[in-house]
Amino acid sequence: MDKKLRQSIKTAAVKQEMIVVWLHDGEKIKGIAEVSADSERVKINTIEGPIWVPYVDVESISRVIKLRISGEANE
Repeated sequence: MDKKLRQSIKTAAVKQEMIVVWLHDGEKIKGIAEVSADSERVKINTIEGPIWVPYVDVESISRVIKLRISGEANE
């Protein structure tokens, strides 16, 4: 796993963003990344519960970014 992917996961964890992680074996995991002191694995909180994924198993990720539009009224 390259440093850009690892940094992107860490950024998503700090911002508590939803991520989708694709593993080398084709599995897909969707959840919210969580900040962890473990330098070898990422913790992803899924609907089924927390999952620890080794960084070396990650092929790619997508982050779901919430956009805030200024001037919009809160509903």
